[in-house]
Amino acid sequence: MALQGNLDDFSLPEILQLIAVQQKSGVLKLTAGEDVAVIFFEAGKIVSMRDRRRNARDPLKPFLVRTGRLSEAQLKQIETIEAESRRELTDILLSGNYLSSDELTHVLEQQIQDTLHQLLTWKSGSYHFSGDARTVPKFAVNVRLNTEGLLMESMRRIDESTRYKETFTSLAMVLRPKPLATPPKEMSPQEQRVLPLVDGLRPLRDVLSQSRLVEFEALEALHRLLDLGVIEVSLGAAPAKVTPMVPDTPATPAQPSSNAAMAVGVALLVVLASAAIGTMASPSLLRRADRVGVGSPKAMPPEIAHVDEAARVTLALETYRRVRGSYPPDLGTLGHQGFLPASLARSAGERYVYQSQGSTYSRVLR
Repeated sequence: MALQGNLDDFSLPEILQLIAVQQKSGVLKLTAGEDVAVIFFEAGKIVSMRDRRRNARDPLKPFLVRTGRLSEAQLKQIETIEAESRRELTDILLSGNYLSSDELTHVLEQQIQDTLHQLLTWKSGSYHFSGDARTVPKFAVNVRLNTEGLLMESMRRIDESTRYKETFTSLAMVLRPKPLATPPKEMSPQEQRVLPLVDGLRPLRDVLSQSRLVEFEALEALHRLLDLGVIEVSLGAAPAKVTPMVPDTPATPAQPSSNAAMAVGVALLVVLASAAIGTMASPSLLRRADRVGVGSPKAMPPEIAHVDEAARVTLALETYRRVRGSYPPDLGTLGHQGFLPASLARSAGERYVYQSQGSTYSRVLR
């Protein structure tokens, strides 16, 4: 199976669900400008988001540093070993005792989840899926993650991130321990890691970077501590740097010169000439543009064409129910929340009479 097109036409949740349902193996390549990401599948399961052909841009490397598993110095040592021995990163991590097998498995799962969360925020781009099992890489440690479960968690994170951004409005804001507050006896590892960093001095950006957590996990832990009344906002944001205003110097009115008058006259002539040319030439140009613009619609690849609108709507509805726990109140919601392209959701809303009771739905042609 080969799929290719634009994310405006076929949303990423649709593509992931389609590959998972059909239990396909291969690689999905996503491109948005200079950003490139890959997702490898094996029988519909996500097994990696690392491309061995792009070793210099291996997403696992910055993730290991960002989450405190490796220091910058250790990463440089590992990259030297890679260059000299051409050994794979996970093999070096294990043989060099940088990480145990269980730790590396956990890190790979975290990196895949975090990367997928970021990819689902892409608003545009192109995709290409090559259904060739031979492209699926094998590493020293391999994972096989449920695509639907990853999608559900990523959509949850997107929803929660919106709520957290309403609370943490600036990376310059400062949090502090609430006076006389007692930390709960049971705290998650993430909460235990961020709480000591909340000292009333560090801005939020420093708490996030020094926590050695995925940004979402750090914000989630801070938000819960804020809800529990353990911490509070000390300073909403650092004051902006003010640039002193230069006192205005009264300007001496300039007397119009003969050159200035000539320039004004030439400018008026140019404006009048432009208007005349536009009046005479625009209709023919517009007619030519219409002839060029109106052509045969760009056909979808045959592998996508057989997935008709009704099937895509059904797939989106089922994906929504698995992610949200119930069917959407209307078909427009599928477009608003990224389960379908907005244009397709609007078209479906016009074509079908849709009703939902949460656990069930009905959909009939108008």
